[in-house]
Amino acid sequence: MKPEFILLIIIGGFLSALLVFLIILYKPVFPSSLNQLTNKNTSEAASSDTDTINSLKSKIKSLEEDMGIISQQQKDQIATYQDLKTDASTQSAQIEALRSNKSILASASTRGSLFTTTSATYTPMGMYVNIKCPNNCLLWINFYTSSKNVGSPGTTQGNVNTYDVFLNNSDQSVYSQASFPVDSSYIPVSLNVAISVAAGVHTVDIRAKTTGGKLQSDSSALQVMAIER
Repeated sequence: MKPEFILLIIIGGFLSALLVFLIILYKPVFPSSLNQLTNKNTSEAASSDTDTINSLKSKIKSLEEDMGIISQQQKDQIATYQDLKTDASTQSAQIEALRSNKSILASASTRGSLFTTTSATYTPMGMYVNIKCPNNCLLWINFYTSSKNVGSPGTTQGNVNTYDVFLNNSDQSVYSQASFPVDSSYIPVSLNVAISVAAGVHTVDIRAKTTGGKLQSDSSALQVMAIER
C-alpha cells in the first residue's frame, strides 16, 4: 500500500475520533441551552399573561367605579325630579287656596324656545310679561325651563345654571339653580314666588347666568297672575 493512502487513512481516523470526542463533550450543553431557552420563553409568556390579567382587572375596576358614579348621579337626578313634583303639587295647592279667597285681577303668560348664554352675570332670556294691577295686588310668578350645561367633554361637570326673577328691572333675589353632576346633562328647573306690588303696570322678567360652560334652555314657560290683596 502506498504511503499516501496510509496517511489519508490515519488523518481520516483522527478526524473521526475528534468528531466523536466533540459530540460527547458538547452533548449535555445543547439540551441545557434548549431547556434554558424554553424556560425563558415560558417565563416571559407567563409574565405577559400576568400583565394582561392585571390590565383587565384594572379596567374592570375602573368600569365598576364609573358605573357607581353614574348610578349615584341618576339617583340624584331622580331625587331632584321628585322635589320638583312636590314643589308643583304645593304650588297648585297654594294657587287653589288663593283662588278660593281672592279674585284674579289679571294674568299673562309667555313661552320661549332655545336660549343660550355663557355669561357669569344675569342675562335676559326674553322671558318677560307685562301685567296690570288695578289696585294693590299680589303677583304670583311661575316659571319653568329645561336646563342644560354644554361644552367640551370633561369641562361642564359641576357647573351651575341660575335663573332669577327681576321685577321692573330690579333683581328680586328669588332664584332657582341647576347643578350638573354629569357632563352635559339635563335638569328641569321650576321657580315660583308671590310678590306684593302697588297698583300699576309691572314687568316680570326672568334672567339667567352660569358659572361655566354654556347654559342652554331648550324650552321655557312663564305665567304671572295678579291677585287682589
